[in-house]
Amino acid sequence: MKIRKKTMALLLFSTAFICTVGVSALVLWQTDVLNLPSGQPVEPTVTENPQPVSLLYPALNEDGFWGYIDDKGKMVLPAVYQEALPFTGKAAWVKQNGLWGAIDFEGNFVVPAEYESISTQTHNGSSFVAAYNALSSPVYPEPNTALFDPNGAKLFGVSGRLGELCDGLMAFSRQRGEQVSWGYINPHGEIVIEPVYAEVGQVSGNFALVRDFEGKVLLLNIHAKSAAEVPELAGNTLESAQDLNLIGSRLILVQQDGKYGYVSVSGGVVITYAFDWARPFQGGAALVGQGELTELLAPDGTVLVPAKNYAAAEYLGAGLYAFKEQGGAAWQIYNAQGELAVEEPVFGFGQWQNGLCSFWTADYTGFFNAEGQVQPGLRLDLQPGVFRLGHLYGVKDVNGQTWFDEHGHTVWSVGRDRELLPGVNLLTVLENRDVNYLVYYPQVELSNRATDEDVAVWGRLNRALEDNALGEYYDSYMLRDELQFRVSGDFAIVSSGAVFSVVQTLRLDDSWQSYQTANNGQEKQVHTVCFDKDSGQLYNLSDLFKPGVNWRVELLEPARGTYSVSQAGQGLPENPEVLDFLERRLPRTMEFSLSWSTLTLYIPLSDGSCQPLEIYYQDIEELIDMEGELWQRMRTVDSLNNLPESR
Repeated sequence: MKIRKKTMALLLFSTAFICTVGVSALVLWQTDVLNLPSGQPVEPTVTENPQPVSLLYPALNEDGFWGYIDDKGKMVLPAVYQEALPFTGKAAWVKQNGLWGAIDFEGNFVVPAEYESISTQTHNGSSFVAAYNALSSPVYPEPNTALFDPNGAKLFGVSGRLGELCDGLMAFSRQRGEQVSWGYINPHGEIVIEPVYAEVGQVSGNFALVRDFEGKVLLLNIHAKSAAEVPELAGNTLESAQDLNLIGSRLILVQQDGKYGYVSVSGGVVITYAFDWARPFQGGAALVGQGELTELLAPDGTVLVPAKNYAAAEYLGAGLYAFKEQGGAAWQIYNAQGELAVEEPVFGFGQWQNGLCSFWTADYTGFFNAEGQVQPGLRLDLQPGVFRLGHLYGVKDVNGQTWFDEHGHTVWSVGRDRELLPGVNLLTVLENRDVNYLVYYPQVELSNRATDEDVAVWGRLNRALEDNALGEYYDSYMLRDELQFRVSGDFAIVSSGAVFSVVQTLRLDDSWQSYQTANNGQEKQVHTVCFDKDSGQLYNLSDLFKPGVNWRVELLEPARGTYSVSQAGQGLPENPEVLDFLERRLPRTMEFSLSWSTLTLYIPLSDGSCQPLEIYYQDIEELIDMEGELWQRMRTVDSLNNLPESR
């Protein structure tokens, strides 16, 4: 099929964002425009938490400072902050001169910048900030802590510390002379339990374990404001405040004669002492183990996830538990009822932000809400690294930051484009026909002084990059006004000296169709282009090797050895399909990239995925033409100075 080409006018398109391949940390900033389920009704706070009339967005400038833009990309508040967080109500927290404070929409400080650190915590959909000064601060010789609402109004202040907000209550300390005592406040800043205890644990279901100044561990009934000893805890060693976090689902984790079980807050053993290790109940379930076996229990002792020798198991929050199989890289996610929350294997998790936690599979990024439900309306094919705030989408990683609107137009971008030469810039182009076709790829833009020869040389590079990004999919994803498959694409740049390798990824999805393919309608394609940043010359993989070297055969043995060692190091089994691929002659069109230390081969698999395989040059140095042009250009150190700094 003939590939539709973009005109040179597209090269002047403003920059969009790159969702970099291999980024593992996903950041989510989210507001109510997503129309996600909100869970329980929000309790009234001391002051209202209204949505701002005009949203502002944190934006990074070229010098690494932060300001705020509007949804058109205009810098409204100047970039003078070392760090900047989104507005949660009428206030946003910023860091200036090494200290944190909060500003309003005019840039005026509503909370002076005098705090050394802050902690954002969420209760019933509202964000609260606890601001701290360290004990060793010369300015504040005593601890200085305050709790602020989403609008920057101070709710509570104390010469002490604040704990984590759990089940609607937060521990706080008060120091009088040499004595530090602890109690609890609610999100309104009201004292619920006076600070009369030496140490306190986190609250769970109106109960908490506390320690009095005689060293006794007591069970505190928050509602009744009474505390009593727990006989079953008499033989337990609870030396720190962290050891007091043993309550969940009205059950207390107790150890007896080297075994663990659970007793009720009202007294009596509920789950017998049968486990070699155990965790407190969280989100309605608990992880326990016997020998090498791990299982998930309900509060009545029912087994929710059967015992198995898992490589790892952990609680994610919101009643969700993750289990990793031995020898596998993926996790299975279960809820507190023992049901699979995500059908596909999950390969990573983000942090909880504003009631949502991100996760990513081999094909997409999704989100759980605070009820432990996967959000069907918030599924991102560009992954990981995409977040949404207000009316804009964006991405932030080590390369920089970009905001773009819901139509795919870039409104702000910093640190994502490169000047190859004076008058020669490598820019990001966005192809966004609709929500089902969203592809980012690089193109070279030349100044008006470019010669015909320059246009011809760089034009060849642009055509190669465009063909990789669009291919036949540009015209064929819609036939007879019917959607055939969804397409998303992004790219990463790997460099060594003057040699750049662009690794372009396409993801195709037709899984919603009535028919299903062997890979469930998911396909991932990787295409690469290797070129000289100073001349635009395109390189082939054969250019790396000595004349007469049959690289298609002689690379097989070091590739197989590298793959076996890599899989063994990660505790993963070897994929028979990869082994079979490496038993045959490599294709002439093998996709590859070149870094300073490694050659990476991209092995296509039948399930639509791709297996990157890094081979160190030291393992194939007898094959490399170190006098050849490609290798010499890769070792050009001066060219490294032209790369943008990582942020």
